[in-house]
Amino acid sequence: MKQNQIIRKIVDAVLTVLLLCLMAYQVTGEALHEWTGVGMTIMLIVHHILNIRWYGSLFKGRYNAWRIVTITVNMLLLASIALTAFCGMSMSAHATPFLYGMVSVSFARRMHLAFSFWSFILMGLHLGLHVPAMTAKLKPGRPVKTILPAVLTVLAGIGLWLLIRNGIPDYIFFRTPFAFLDYEKAPVLVFLENLAQLFFFAFVGANTARLIRRLNKKNDSTENPLIPILYVLIAILIGVIPNLMKNNQSVSPGWGASQNTSSVLNETNHAEEPASNRTSPKPHAAAQIDPNETGDGFILIPGGTFLMGSPETENWRIDDETQHEVTLSSFYIDPHETTQAEYIRLMGENPSSFTGGDLPVESISWLDALRFANARSTEAGLTPVYTFSENSVTWDRAADGYRLPTEAEWEYACRAGTDMPFNAGKSLDADHANFYGHYPYEIEENYFNDSVLEARPGLYRQTTVPVGSFYKNKWGLYDMHGNVNEWCWDYYGAYDLQPAADPTGISAGARHVYRGGGWNDFGKNMRSAYRAAAPSALTAANLGMRLARNANAAMTGTVTAVETVQPATAGGKILIAFFSWGGNTRGIAREIQAQTGADLFEITLTHPYSTSYNTVLMEAQADQRQQARPEIANPLQSIDQYDVILLGYPNWWASIPMPVATFLESYDFSGKTILPFCSHGGGRFGQSLTAIAKLAPDSELGEGLSIHYSGGSTLPPDVSAWLDRNGIDKK
Repeated sequence: MKQNQIIRKIVDAVLTVLLLCLMAYQVTGEALHEWTGVGMTIMLIVHHILNIRWYGSLFKGRYNAWRIVTITVNMLLLASIALTAFCGMSMSAHATPFLYGMVSVSFARRMHLAFSFWSFILMGLHLGLHVPAMTAKLKPGRPVKTILPAVLTVLAGIGLWLLIRNGIPDYIFFRTPFAFLDYEKAPVLVFLENLAQLFFFAFVGANTARLIRRLNKKNDSTENPLIPILYVLIAILIGVIPNLMKNNQSVSPGWGASQNTSSVLNETNHAEEPASNRTSPKPHAAAQIDPNETGDGFILIPGGTFLMGSPETENWRIDDETQHEVTLSSFYIDPHETTQAEYIRLMGENPSSFTGGDLPVESISWLDALRFANARSTEAGLTPVYTFSENSVTWDRAADGYRLPTEAEWEYACRAGTDMPFNAGKSLDADHANFYGHYPYEIEENYFNDSVLEARPGLYRQTTVPVGSFYKNKWGLYDMHGNVNEWCWDYYGAYDLQPAADPTGISAGARHVYRGGGWNDFGKNMRSAYRAAAPSALTAANLGMRLARNANAAMTGTVTAVETVQPATAGGKILIAFFSWGGNTRGIAREIQAQTGADLFEITLTHPYSTSYNTVLMEAQADQRQQARPEIANPLQSIDQYDVILLGYPNWWASIPMPVATFLESYDFSGKTILPFCSHGGGRFGQSLTAIAKLAPDSELGEGLSIHYSGGSTLPPDVSAWLDRNGIDKK
């Protein structure tokens, strides 16, 4: 074999391996994916140099069926790969960041996703077309010649089945702008599935080549020319029939909690998008107020009157956001969220899930935030604000120490004189805030046509970022939208709609307010008026704080916050209640039952959701918008006999499915403990805990369990550890 031929075969083999690596994004990660793409681009250039004579032959000789087919496939492959590479470089955060934004990131993402799969298909066809020539000198025996085609046909059928099951048709025909990837799938399985899918198209290409060869050799009757067609048809039947027989054959992967693949409606959609923080602080409108002179860097917020809440015309508003007039005294507030370095220095520990000194502290409870505020006051020689008792906290309003802002102060500071959904305008994009960038404001109703959005889908970083990484608002405050939610002083309750001065909320309750949205929140839940709530003991990876201080020495009196719900207690009869659409949540519930022996109740509907993914996507969105309460087909007569409710659901549109809302409103949960568990695609609980907290206000909300998709091999130990942490007895 000539040296040039050997080199060409090596290059072709390397290209095939690189292609399989590129299609395994969930294994390689973003940075390696980008550099692998660069490597493949280079190898393709080498490939074309080695085969340069082919271009010279295009204008020579006669064109028969074989030449037309091969040239067509080759040209389409070249164009598809070129478009894929160009769009990839336009989104690159690692390999070619200097080319970022050559075209709209939203457009680039759609094109890159679709044409990467078209390149995959065409590469398979290209390889297959050359298989007969590469194997022409092989002389297999009759047993091999008989058995091998049947085996290859079955393998090709399996490849087609996987292709349909994984939703590839939705990508290549531009039916979805995002790639839904199962990050829990074993890497070996990812590569084997991609290899099987590639094999199907190579199988089609090889049989196409055989058919053309047989038709060209009319005098050779050793093989019926229809045999290759028969093989392909059988492979198609093997791949298509199992998918047609499935009841819930949504070819696009499901929501993080409802299917065995990925999801759009859950907390974690995984679009193939750069995931690094490429933003740096950028100048906004000049701050209209100056930092104070006390040396702590806090910013003076001038007192004033504003309309708290949202207008009825604001999209995705919630009924608890009724507008009312509030007047506030001046106060100081930290321009940044409290960092881990600050917390560790005073508290001697770091509870955060994502670690880094300049990252915001998170996974802290409301009580943790108050204790930190007192510790910082003591360190600074100021009067601590809070006094703790068994089931209450008293705030000395005259004290000059650090404290949490009230809910009204937080919204006032966030708005900074604006009246739009966000302090930056009608929407936010991923370059302005750290949030679930795939889901900007109003994406729900424009999911299949994001071109009409104020902000396009963008980067989802899946982590907190250093404080101050983004734009500041008009009053000099960073990250009022996104990064981490921020605890406020107030108990959650209905607003007093009368004009109020320096309100502090209701005096007793079971849920405290937090504001601002976090790194895993949808755009709609980062609005200035959006109210979230949770028990004082709740900790979450997207929940932190920002401190404030009095600026008015005339403030007097005290405010006492009294807890109306006692901490959860172990023991009591347990009910596992869950809603599942595609199966992931059901699998988690059954694992919990296997470990506890508890009663199991599946929430089913009188009028079930569609089995089509795209249809249920819209149905779920419409139900959330209307706050619908779908009728449960098999309601329990009573839950009085249960003390602990393990409540399961998929994360749909960053919240609970509305059937779960129906369940929560159908029974009295007073004095009961609710332990949530959800399946998700990357966003964990989203705002589902807030939804549960609001719908069951007199229950104790314990530590939840978020499972990525179906949980994989780690599900049993994850469930076991969660049960232990909540004091739930196991069999």
